[in-house]
Order: sequence, then structure tokens, then C-alpha cells
Amino acid sequence: MKKLLSALLAFVMILTVSAFAEADTAEPELFATVEALQFDKLPEIDGKVTADEWGEPSVAHIKYPENPQTDVSKDDQTDVEFTIWFRYTFDGLYIAAQTPDSSPCNDNVDGSQIWNGDCLQMRLDPYGCTEDQGLFASPSRDLNYSDDYQEFAFAYCKDDGECYAYCWHGVMSGLALQSESGKYGASNDGTTTTYEVYIPWEELLYENMPHVGTTYGIAAALLTATEGENDNKWQNWLEWGSGVINNRDDNICGTNRLVMSGKTVFGGAALTDPDPNATVVTKAAIPEAEGDAVIVDITKLSGEHDMHYTLNDDGSVTFTFDESNDPYVSLNISGQVKIKAEDYPYFALYMKTNDPYAAGEIFYCTMDGVTDFAGGYSVPIEYYEVEGNQVAVAELGDEMGYEGNVLKLRFDAYDGGCSDADESEITVYAAGFFKTYEDAVMFKAEGVSVDLDPAYVNEVQGGSSEDPGTTAEATETEADNTGINETTETVPTESETAAGTEKTTEAVTENNGDSTEKPANNAWIIYVVIGVAVAAVVVIVIIIVSKKKK
Repeated sequence: MKKLLSALLAFVMILTVSAFAEADTAEPELFATVEALQFDKLPEIDGKVTADEWGEPSVAHIKYPENPQTDVSKDDQTDVEFTIWFRYTFDGLYIAAQTPDSSPCNDNVDGSQIWNGDCLQMRLDPYGCTEDQGLFASPSRDLNYSDDYQEFAFAYCKDDGECYAYCWHGVMSGLALQSESGKYGASNDGTTTTYEVYIPWEELLYENMPHVGTTYGIAAALLTATEGENDNKWQNWLEWGSGVINNRDDNICGTNRLVMSGKTVFGGAALTDPDPNATVVTKAAIPEAEGDAVIVDITKLSGEHDMHYTLNDDGSVTFTFDESNDPYVSLNISGQVKIKAEDYPYFALYMKTNDPYAAGEIFYCTMDGVTDFAGGYSVPIEYYEVEGNQVAVAELGDEMGYEGNVLKLRFDAYDGGCSDADESEITVYAAGFFKTYEDAVMFKAEGVSVDLDPAYVNEVQGGSSEDPGTTAEATETEADNTGINETTETVPTESETAAGTEKTTEAVTENNGDSTEKPANNAWIIYVVIGVAVAAVVVIVIIIVSKKKK
């Protein structure tokens, strides 16, 4: 009987140890979910952080590779680390961070170059993290966010002991974030640099103000510099989340999720929500490309360099130029529609130019191929020698790395310069991806009417006397709203394509004020095995007792 008891107990122990081992080896989350607690006692924003003011940190000792959501600029720089706190009230967001630093260094604190030295740089997305929005977990830095993300940075200046700030994108874009209500503090005590920040919500969000349970996408990066090295410029970084600095590997991609908690830092009464019945706006799923042609929104432009664009009332975009041989602009694709590169190898611009003798280029980024605008992955874009309405076509499919979903394009309007930068002009009426060259070059897509210059048509047709027709019809693929929760109501977005068709929707959902937490991976295995173990022990005891009675 004793042998049987020993064997059963050993079996139970093996099961339990195996369950814990399996849970420990489970795949780590590719993004973190953290809570922002409510401040029931406000701190003094003086660049000093204590447990009495801030409580326990939201994420302590962020370090590579211990945190699966982190990345560093150099493999040998694993000593970089920081700790961060997220707090809030219904007036604003509070952030604090600390990092070991014996010699703070930033010579660019005043302005947009604030990143080029010791600093804390962050992004916040009002529509949630990558997974919440159904976005690509993309190695391209801007594509893990909606168009309304906020990007800002804070730096300590050792010369005056002040905290400086700058915003590149969002409500306060181009400004130093300083306002009558915003407060920023920083300090260094010889061993540690501390950042302490308060930002009013109206300086962060156009909509989706916080309520208990509201989630935002969040990511943070710490850049480091050392005085006397590399001209006092940045040398390394540690990134928690994605898309702040690095072009991330897809395996560690996705912004982290910040949940507005109903709990307070010091256990006091929860704060009163000034608008508890407000609605929360979420983004509809990105639609899949369909049909022989997919029209994209040419107004979703960014990253212009010596190239300026004006959005016209008819939905077209007019480009003008500086005195430069390298004018270019970027176009977001993945935020509009999921286009599989192999299915749509041709990109075309329906356009008008007064300088048809120049040549352009298209650079591309794709999920499974090129993740940045690498020089070897550009293709020429054809400008026919005719003024007036024409179509410029780039054949993307012949290049290596053009595979997977298309993320974004870079349009280099002139490769090698234009005839006269002061006078040259391009107006683009529509842009799209095509399955065949013939459809692309004549811009044949349903629902979009094009009016091509007869001389251009003649050039395309090789001088044919046959009238090919100067118009084609195209329609933009509408956003596929299937899969949205039945309790949501879809409403059109404010922007529409040049063709006047819908391209995305927003789903408006009532905020129920509940905060949910995601259970740990494989936790149920542990509970089941422990339950089985306990039951087995009980059975063994009953058997032993029964034997003794007999």
C-alpha cells in the first residue's frame, strides 16, 4: 500500500511540475497590457519621483532582452534600462520615468532635434494598440498607429536643470507642448535621470477622452548619449513597444496597450467621470483589396522633402518643388487597404504635368520583402513626353522583395531634378494598384472617370488611328465592415477618396465603464493540473482510511 501511495504522489508531482514548465515556456506576449491608475493625490511636478508621490511603477526595470516588447540599437548595449509610471486624472495624463545616467547629455533640447541626445520619446494612439485596431504588426514605424497618433519627447538640460519637450505629430504638432496647464520637470542626481510630466488631455487627443476601461496604444523609447563621444549625439536606444524609433521585427511588433483603471494609486475614492455616458470611437477593420484595380487615397501623404503638396477642393493633390534634385513624399497604403503585392504589380498615378521630360521613381515597403525605402528597391515611373492629362506607371512586381502586403510607397517626383523647380508642377487626380499593365496605363478601373490627353493616348497606343476612347470608369473598393460587433453602429469617416467613395468607417461603441484584464497564457493548465492533483490525494486518503477500517 505504501508503494502505491508513493507512486501516486510521484505521479501527481510530475504532472504539477510539467504544467508549470509548460506555462513558463509559453510564447511571450508581443505587446504588454498595463494599467494607468488614477491619481487620488496629485504629485508636485518637480522632476523628482518618490513612492510616496507616485506609488509603484507601471513597468519596472525595462531592459533587453528580459522584456519581450523591447529592442535596442546595438546588441552590445544591453545595459540600457528605464522604469516608467503611467497615471491619469480626467484632466490629463501623468508620466514619470527614471534611468541610470551619471552624465546627462543633450545639446539639442530646444526644438525638433530634441531626440538627438539623452531623451524620453513616446507615442500614444487614441484608438488603442495595434491588436485592438486590427492594424498590421508592421516593421515600418508609422504603420502600427492610426493617423491621429501623438508623438512627443522630453529631455533634461544639465545647463539650466530644466525639462524640455517637443511634439512631432498630433494635436500639438510642431510645438514644444508647453502651455499654461502642461507641466514638465526633470533632474539628475549624479546617478539617475528622472522625468516627470503632466499633459492635459486636450493637448493629446482630438477625441476618445479617457473613461474607466478606455485603452490607448502606447510605446516609449529611451535614447542615450555620452558627453565627449560621437559629437555628443545619440548613440543607443532602448525601445518598449514599437514604432517610436526602430523599424521593428514583426516578431516583437505592436504598440503596447494602456488601460485607464478605476483604481487609485493610494486607495482613495475613485475619481468622478465628468462624462460617463460618452461614446468611444474605434476604427473599422482595414478592408482586403478586391477587383482588378484598387484606388487609394492620394491625400494620405507625409514625409515630404523639398516637395510641397496642396490638397485641392476636387480631391486632387498639386505638388510643387524646391531647388533640389531629390524631391519626394511618402504615401501610407496599409492604413487604407490590405493589398497583396503579388496580386497588384502595377502602381499608377492619373495626373497632369507641365514638365513631361523628367523621370520619377517609386520606392516601396512590403511586409515580407523590403521594410524600408532601400535604394535597391526603387523602380522608374513613366512620364510620357506630353503635357496635359496622362498616367504615370511603375511596375513594382519585377523587383526583389515586392511580396506580402504593401505598407507604403515613396514617390520621388524627379529622379535627377526637374527642368525648372520654380515653374514645374504636378497635379495628381487619383492613384491606384492594378493587376495588368494595360489597365494601369489607361487607368481602367470601375467608377473613376479619367479624361486623358489625346496625344498621350496616341503615344500609348503606338500611333494607332483607332479611337481607343479617352475615358475609363473605376470605383474604389469600399471598406468591408464585416466582423464588427453587432452592437456597433458604423458611420462614414470625414475624409473620402478623390472619387467620392467611402474608404473606411468608424465604429461607435458605448463605453460601459468596465475595465478588463487579459488572463495569462496557459494559466488554466496550472489550475486544472492542481485540481487533478488535489483530487488524486483525496482519493488516496479515502482508500487508506477504508483499508484501515477493514
